[in-house]
Amino acid sequence: MRVEEWFALALRVIGIIYFLYGAGYLLDGSLFRLGYFHYPESSSGYYIITGLFQCSVALFFIRGAAGIVRFAYPLFEPDDSVEDENANEDN
Repeated sequence: MRVEEWFALALRVIGIIYFLYGAGYLLDGSLFRLGYFHYPESSSGYYIITGLFQCSVALFFIRGAAGIVRFAYPLFEPDDSVEDENANEDN
C-alpha cells in the first residue's frame, strides 16, 4: 500500500472510533433526559450537542477521507520530457 492509502485508512479508523465516542455521548444524553442518571452541574443538552458534533466530524473523516488525502498529498503532473526519453529508449 502507498502512503496515501495508509493515510486514508488511518482517517477512516479514527473516524469510526470518534463516531463510537459520539454515539456514546448521544446515548448518555438520551439516558440523562429520561432520568436514568443526574449530574447537578450538567444538562442533557451538553451530551447531545457533543455527541452530534463528534458524529458529524467522524462522518466527515469517514466520507471525506479522499478529499483530505488529496489535500495532504497533492498530485504532481509528471514531466513530459521524462516520458518521451523513456519512450525513445524502448525503440
